[in-house]
Amino acid sequence: GYQTARILEERGLRSRLIEQDGERARWLAEQLPDTVVMEHDATDTEFLSREHVDEADIVVTALDSDERNLLAAVLAKRLGVDRVVSVVDSADYVTVFEEIGIDVAINPRTVTAEEIIRFTFESVAENIAVLENDRAEVLELELDEGCALVGRPIRELVEEIDAKFVIGAIVRDGEHVTPRGDTVLRPGDHVIVLVETAFTSELASMA
Repeated sequence: GYQTARILEERGLRSRLIEQDGERARWLAEQLPDTVVMEHDATDTEFLSREHVDEADIVVTALDSDERNLLAAVLAKRLGVDRVVSVVDSADYVTVFEEIGIDVAINPRTVTAEEIIRFTFESVAENIAVLENDRAEVLELELDEGCALVGRPIRELVEEIDAKFVIGAIVRDGEHVTPRGDTVLRPGDHVIVLVETAFTSELASMA
């Protein structure tokens, strides 16, 4: 919660932070001069209603347990908040949060792992998006001379490469090329690929 409020302050956004522990609330108020810190229980429905939480553009729940986090997120939704983001400690809970209507559930460990994986091949690939509960990713690959993907029709690559992927777009010399089975990839091509997360590193290593 502190880190989120600090980032919002740096970007000039106004936020309110709810902290139940009195000593911690005072420390937060000192550290976050542009944030309104309220000492209260974030799962108290009457308090949330009285503070007009439904008028917030977004609510971020980052409590000390996933169970309390889930309760706070559900209460915010029921009170009418349009968008609720929850920081979830257990990756197994992410699907639970999303299935009951929480807009975004983030597991810090999973996000960190994705960044580490992306860093290992960032010289040739950029992670554009993670889809379907981390089951698939959209990558932009820049193909070099000698790359294992160039010089062959896409149809052959799909048949021979073990990774499950779909080439969605190709940009060549600044112009869009529609990928077809007989399209041959060339050095310098920028390729947008949808790939199952389990095969991301394998495919990126070939670029």
